[in-house]
Amino acid sequence: MAKNKTVVDFTKVKPYNQDEEKTAQLARMFNTISGKYDQFNDIMTWGLARSWRRTSLLSLKQYNPKRILDIAAGTADMCIKSYKFLNPDHVTGVDISDQMLDMGRVKVEKAGLSDKIDLQVQDVSAMTFADGSYDAATIAFGIRNFEKLDLSLQQINRVLTTGGHLLILEMNEPEKGLLFKGYQLYTKVFVRMTSKLLSSDKKAYDYLQASMHAFPNGERLINILSQNGFKLNKYRKFTFGVCSMYLVEKI
Repeated sequence: MAKNKTVVDFTKVKPYNQDEEKTAQLARMFNTISGKYDQFNDIMTWGLARSWRRTSLLSLKQYNPKRILDIAAGTADMCIKSYKFLNPDHVTGVDISDQMLDMGRVKVEKAGLSDKIDLQVQDVSAMTFADGSYDAATIAFGIRNFEKLDLSLQQINRVLTTGGHLLILEMNEPEKGLLFKGYQLYTKVFVRMTSKLLSSDKKAYDYLQASMHAFPNGERLINILSQNGFKLNKYRKFTFGVCSMYLVEKI
């Protein structure tokens, strides 16, 4: 984290208002933008999300996970890539947006993986899976949307086997300097202009940018993970620090 970066309370960053629970707002928001989310994600990540997902998933290969849980699964990109790169017995994807998952089911069926991947509407902070159900869990570009971060991490810890792994991939702003200024210009001008063409829900895309600014990253997030029963195995930054990978193990 840059020394002079203002710390914002990420729990206060919500899409529409401060009165309603964040999870309910997010479910409505992602349902609204589900049809264009994949396109917007490509814009936000400069089209590099595909390579970031591949590289991060390959870091799990040495552990040979057979049962994988993908959280904030969205349109199932991570689920499909998990099966492609890791060849597990089964992948379960969960998300709070039923319409995002509906789009994911179409992708899964098209990939011929309907018997290998199932998608469920679940809130990560209150998952119904039994203790120790999964060897690994993944979260790609979704942890900053957790309303109850500690409780959610505790739930993930619960459903993992002892020694199971959690892989997190998340966007963050680069450190201060010319790159930071350039990224600010890119998000405030190009991304905002493009998002208006993709959806009429301007607040949704404003939220996605604001949440990236506010969510803890680097040492702050590593400390939070440690406080919730995980130890760090690997931390890596991609593309000048605009994306970070965290590979942690349940202890």
